Amino acid sequence: MRSVLPRRVPRHPRFRSGRVGLAVRLVALAAVGTMALAACTTSTPPTVTVTQHADGSQVTAPSLSTSPGAPTSSSTGGSATPTSSSATDAIRVTATPAFGSSDVGPNDPISVMAFHAQLKSMTMSGSDGSVVNGQMGDGNNSWSNTDKLKYGVKYTISGEAVGTDGTSQPIDGTITTVKPASTMAAYIQIPNDSTVGIAAPIVVTFAGTVTNRAAAEKELHVTINGGQQIEGSWGWMQDEDIQGKGVKQSRVHFRPKDFWPAKAKVHVEADLYGVNYGTGWGRENLTRDFNIGPKIIVKTDIEKHRLYVIQDDQVIKNYPVSYGKPASVDAGRTTVSGVHVITEKFEVKSMCNPKYGYCGIKEPWAVRINNNGEFIHANPETEKLGLLGKANITHGCVNMSVADAKDFYNLAYYGIPVDVEGTGVKMSYSDYIWDWGVDYNTWKSFSAL
Repeated sequence: MRSVLPRRVPRHPRFRSGRVGLAVRLVALAAVGTMALAACTTSTPPTVTVTQHADGSQVTAPSLSTSPGAPTSSSTGGSATPTSSSATDAIRVTATPAFGSSDVGPNDPISVMAFHAQLKSMTMSGSDGSVVNGQMGDGNNSWSNTDKLKYGVKYTISGEAVGTDGTSQPIDGTITTVKPASTMAAYIQIPNDSTVGIAAPIVVTFAGTVTNRAAAEKELHVTINGGQQIEGSWGWMQDEDIQGKGVKQSRVHFRPKDFWPAKAKVHVEADLYGVNYGTGWGRENLTRDFNIGPKIIVKTDIEKHRLYVIQDDQVIKNYPVSYGKPASVDAGRTTVSGVHVITEKFEVKSMCNPKYGYCGIKEPWAVRINNNGEFIHANPETEKLGLLGKANITHGCVNMSVADAKDFYNLAYYGIPVDVEGTGVKMSYSDYIWDWGVDYNTWKSFSAL
């Protein structure tokens, strides 16, 4: 029996049912409060060059891209066009963003570069009392910050440029970071210290829409087993009104190229504080640490009416079941083909599908495998008729006996793959987690990078 979610328009009209009894949520797509805010965007500040010649004169010249009225850096001493000394003798210092810039993003890199000179004693401090660490580049002719900045702080950058001819020039300038009226929250759905299956996607859900997806994705990092890289890709889903409250939200999933290695330890960093989403600013940095369970895969045999649980390439469970009707009979009642992912489970689930004339039917030991209403669950009626292991007669769900369904329920958890093949109807975007329903090259095309 299939229960369907109304918030997506599936291939066939199905309706989401309510829940009765104890529910165990395996995936918490938490309802995050919507943060409606106007993006505070500015064009990239121009780079400003300060030049000091060997005769001591200084010239401050904005870059060619500087617009009228754009801030320029200042220096002590008079400004004059040099009458002697070659250009190769001049000290030139550039700052990016230009000194005096405001509304700088906390994630924007800050750099100072000297030409024909070396930088010394570089410091960066905030009006809030913070000290920003930085590092010199090769040859000590450049400096950049290594700490990220904070919202609404004025930072002073100080130091000295010492020329090859022994002359020196003080460096003293400020930049001010943006102070947004509000920020946008994000959420990673896998809890800390949890154990998930080898097909578990990592899902980051934002409280609103993200138009500058590349900026956000650059700050999402996944490693395993103490810092090892794993080949995989983030993929952006279509913006949706996930909570049904009239507010669209962005969502991005990570999946490895292949299933996660069994027993791996996964570390996720989402350094989203200070990221300009295009529609708002990132509120906070997020981290998650969780574990991958043993290599468990659920496989189907539609023609033989069997469901197998395979661990470490050995069949550990072999259940007689009934699948949905063949597509040639009624495509609306077919169990869809593709790699499903277990997402949640219920001791009792109320099933409802008005198209097929039933609603409020309570089925025990229900394990959700997609968001189009497909569950693996007990069906006492199918069991009573003696059809388990003999015929496919359901509305798309996988029916089991009460005893077998409880047994499967007890071993099921988020991220275990359920591989359904040969039904004639494929999974689609509306099935929610269809990350494994496309090949890896196709999945990579959903990345913003």
